[in-house]
Amino acid sequence: MSTGTEAAEQLEASRLDGAKAPLWRRSLPVVVVLAIYLCLGVVSNLPSWLGGVAHTMQCGGCGDSGQEVWFLAWGSHALTHLTDPLRTNWLNFPWGVDLADNTSMPLAGAIGTPITVLFGPVATFNVLFSLAFASSAAAMFFLLRRFTTWIPAAFVGGLLYGFCPYMVGQGEGHLFLLLAAMPPLMVLLLDEILIRQSARWWLVGIALGLVMIVQLGWSAEVLACALTIAVIGIVVLAIARRHLVRDHLPYALKASVLAVVMLIPVAAWFGLVSRTGPEHVPGAVHSVKELGGLSSDLAGFVIPSFNQHFSFGLAHIGTSFVYLTNLNGSHNLDLAENGSYIGIPIVLLLILGAVRFHREGIVRFSVLMAAVAALFSMGSRLKVWDHLTVIRLPFDVLAHLPFVQSEVPSRYCLLMSLFVALAVGVVLDRARWVKPRRNKVHGRAGYLRRFAYSPLPLFLVLAVAGVVSLVPAWPYNIGPVVTPPALEPPIAAPNLAGGTLLTYPLARNNHVLAMVWQSIDGFQYRIPAGEATVANDHAGATESAFATCWKDDTEYEPSKALIPAARANFVVWQVRAVVIPLRASVNPMCGVRFVQAVLGRAPDYERDAAVWTDVHLGQG
Repeated sequence: MSTGTEAAEQLEASRLDGAKAPLWRRSLPVVVVLAIYLCLGVVSNLPSWLGGVAHTMQCGGCGDSGQEVWFLAWGSHALTHLTDPLRTNWLNFPWGVDLADNTSMPLAGAIGTPITVLFGPVATFNVLFSLAFASSAAAMFFLLRRFTTWIPAAFVGGLLYGFCPYMVGQGEGHLFLLLAAMPPLMVLLLDEILIRQSARWWLVGIALGLVMIVQLGWSAEVLACALTIAVIGIVVLAIARRHLVRDHLPYALKASVLAVVMLIPVAAWFGLVSRTGPEHVPGAVHSVKELGGLSSDLAGFVIPSFNQHFSFGLAHIGTSFVYLTNLNGSHNLDLAENGSYIGIPIVLLLILGAVRFHREGIVRFSVLMAAVAALFSMGSRLKVWDHLTVIRLPFDVLAHLPFVQSEVPSRYCLLMSLFVALAVGVVLDRARWVKPRRNKVHGRAGYLRRFAYSPLPLFLVLAVAGVVSLVPAWPYNIGPVVTPPALEPPIAAPNLAGGTLLTYPLARNNHVLAMVWQSIDGFQYRIPAGEATVANDHAGATESAFATCWKDDTEYEPSKALIPAARANFVVWQVRAVVIPLRASVNPMCGVRFVQAVLGRAPDYERDAAVWTDVHLGQG
């Protein structure tokens, strides 16, 4: 059997042979792989592309996806108007929002500026959504190309990462968690810094610093998870290769210190704003009890959920393992965070591959780190078949540390999938190079000996079965963004000049369309309330009245006692205009009657909406 040294020699010989081939021949397979990833990324969001990329999207812009359209638009607005991307009072006016406390992904908004300017923020969301899958798979592919020479092996690894259950789950609307191309690049650079050390240390240090800054600009939580696993991985390597630490330490220290020095100012800025910005949240954004159910169940690694196309009748069970615990103790199932599924074929492949190639350091390391990330994804206490045991897990320490105490445990599944993909890709590649020694084979070999000397057929069968079992349950819930004609350019309420526009309903919880309308209109006006994490949501009488009206029953009417307090809301919000859409709305005339009572005058009916302009309550 091939030893680790022999496999490395075969790998290097294959690279030398490949280098002699013409450039076009070497590049063509890579281009084909990247094209397949891109096509699959488009398929993930196909209804949006077919229905109109500028006005069709996840859930028609409801919930988290609508909120993230606003975040993308604000990132672009901040860049083009040279304003602070982490603080704003265009939302939740006049108090504002601390965007560092939110999943605001300012760098993604800045990168998408050309698309936002030309086609609008909905198009930016859709383009980045498809590219998130494709770029994550491509990054994993290039990481595997460093450790393999067989392109199909690297291709499979890219699929297992870029389209893993974590990615499919977060595709329910969490774009900031889908932008996952940086973790594989971090592993690639850390391999250079800690192991190979063939490039100039300052170049690699700068590259790692930039990669971490980009990830921070996309998602601070993913960066925190990646750094946690990276620290553990470095300790594991230092123990496993302790005889090499002294020789490798100077290079590793210089490169890693440079990367950290680059990251610190940007991270300090984010940290400072998150503790001093408008309406910042002191302490944890979410409680440990609330997030406790958003963790992997031990059975969830082999039982699929509704995120998989082939669920074998087990989807109801697998889906029930991950949930958000409400303040009243009830559970809301959360498909977006249900990303632990690996599947029996891939688990078998990992076990057999680790046994067969136990001398390969990269295989041992990848399998171990996948297990570590899986352990962190299981949260503070071990959960088995939805039964919470008394066994404490390592994540319990993180749950009580500042800045990371609001981490969602299940999101460590991204790092688990990364190392699973790395292990599978390397195992497939090494299996291809195994050549039996003739003097070892006598007569008819048994099953174990056949596997020992020719493992590739079995590994290929398991890999194909694993990829098939992970096929996503696409398409997502995608529909048109309903924009009232009165808020389509030019909007029916003219001359707002950055003043406040009140719409029905107020932007809150799943009612985020007012934020989408504001972003589509290019921030011509400010809005009260908003779906964002704030210390005080300043819910007032107007919000209570609108919430009463929004009930799908005409017998509900807001109390007239709310009118004086609502007038006070209008004064504080500095409302300049009110627009209540009459179509695609719930009980809108209830809202019209209430606003008419507050303002003391009837609206104008214009472009399917009730419109009040020149509102100046308490503003002279």
